[in-house]
Amino acid sequence: MIDKHDHSMPAAVHGTRPYVTVARAADVALVTALALSLRTGCTVVSPPGAGCFMGVGWWRAVVAGCTLPALLDCGQAAGFAAAGLRAGLDGVIVQASPAQLHALRSLARVTGGHVLDVRPVALDLPPSGAEAALARYLRAHLSP
Repeated sequence: MIDKHDHSMPAAVHGTRPYVTVARAADVALVTALALSLRTGCTVVSPPGAGCFMGVGWWRAVVAGCTLPALLDCGQAAGFAAAGLRAGLDGVIVQASPAQLHALRSLARVTGGHVLDVRPVALDLPPSGAEAALARYLRAHLSP
């Protein structure tokens, strides 16, 4: 069967849903619970370049059991992005050459993942008052 879905996520899509940067399982739990209580969706993303220095295994542990889409930011490291897709991640963010992006999107078609070539604007949870800041952010993205 030929998969005709586009496994890239163009920059124009980035502004249509909220993104939240998470680095700990506790952050994921907070985002998931609040999104569920507000009956809204969002996508969690790793800190910039985290795929390069924390790795795919770390991200899988952080988002284990997460019901929201989760994207690992691999910076300019196409190899780490490919490893993430092969490991079954929802998606990756990578700034790579056109040839590398083509190869990653082909891999994403096989794995069911997605590839973003530009990091979306995302809320960075503050060290204090994270729940209130997140609630304001998610409510601002609710459809009228």
